[in-house]
Amino acid sequence: MKQIWYELKSQPVISAVTVIGTALAMFLIMVVVMLHQVTVIDLAPETKRSRTLYMGRGILEGFGSNENVIQSNLSTAIAAELTESLEEAEATSIYCPYVSRALANTEGNPTFAADAKRVDDGFFRIIDLEFIAGKPFDRADIMSDLRKVVITESVARQAFASDGADVIGRTLLINDVPQEVAGVVADVSPVTDVAYAQIWMPVSLTAPTWGNPNMGDMRTLIVPRPGRDESVKAEVNRRMAVINTRLAADSCTLSLAGAPYDHEHHKADEYPVTLPDVNKGRHMRWMLFGILLLIPAINLSSMTRSRLRRRVSEIGIRRAFGCTRGRIVADILAENFVITLAGGLLGLLLCIGFGALLFDAIYSTGRWTHYAMPSTLSAGALFDWTLGAYALLFCFILNLISTGVPALRASRINPVEAINQNK
Repeated sequence: MKQIWYELKSQPVISAVTVIGTALAMFLIMVVVMLHQVTVIDLAPETKRSRTLYMGRGILEGFGSNENVIQSNLSTAIAAELTESLEEAEATSIYCPYVSRALANTEGNPTFAADAKRVDDGFFRIIDLEFIAGKPFDRADIMSDLRKVVITESVARQAFASDGADVIGRTLLINDVPQEVAGVVADVSPVTDVAYAQIWMPVSLTAPTWGNPNMGDMRTLIVPRPGRDESVKAEVNRRMAVINTRLAADSCTLSLAGAPYDHEHHKADEYPVTLPDVNKGRHMRWMLFGILLLIPAINLSSMTRSRLRRRVSEIGIRRAFGCTRGRIVADILAENFVITLAGGLLGLLLCIGFGALLFDAIYSTGRWTHYAMPSTLSAGALFDWTLGAYALLFCFILNLISTGVPALRASRINPVEAINQNK
């Protein structure tokens, strides 16, 4: 290590440029990995992502006199017909995927805006919201048209100056309609977009749909029993066949764009017309990783050659005193590994800073709205041991790519020519 430290100090500019170049490459790769992983891993309160099947995008063909094609989410009736009482499912849910801006207030207090979402009782069995007080509304509440809501602790504090049990049962005006607070939960990050809201309101299971009884704004979640994914898919397909038999009387057909499918397919395309292509996204990420890896590797290789040209005589003397080629290569690789490791750790720190300071700037804006809550996540959710392992692996690969060939060439220098080269 003393020898490595001496060599680094002897060429500070080249060493600094090498470390910074590696850090930037590491930073970019880690940001890409981080932005992708928070959308696909099991992340509270969406702790069942890896087990959940998603469904909701429908394509209705042959509707009306002009045989129109309607692409939309499902009506409440169709969603219920496809998902209710699935024997091989632990839980199912019908929900509206879009948050809407609701105006909330209590009597005598200022009105404030909050993000609201309509869900059924099954939603709370799939999405593990952290209840601070109270409980979710149930099926009886929904069918009785009781106006109960679940709110986040930040809404409770803003409306009632409290987020404790004393909030339960109190009235909150939402768009001037009185609603009873059934439960208070911890704030949810918009990164978990299926779970995210500040107010969860009961979805109407009996209200008429818009324009067409088959289409609407509902999507579904299904959590199969362990190992029963295919059985659930088969049952949904059987129910879909029954629906299409009924629609045949009106010369219509309804398809589900390949659903039900898993979380990775769900994230691959928000508005699919066929089964989403997950391989396209994977290939693009690997191509991006390759570019981010090879460009700094080429630059670092040039830096290594420049540094080694200044040390030709030193290498020649070491070879003349019996130092083997393997030892020369190992020493050069070790020296550059220290540099790339330092750059990797610096890049990781930059990525952590990005997550803390700029993460919300990317995730706070949805397709249709600007989320009221910041898209913050804990450090544990953004960075885990797997990312650390990837960082070390990246350093090792970058070290081999950028240093391997120059090190081999340097080890083959003729000792006599190397010693005389600088004379």
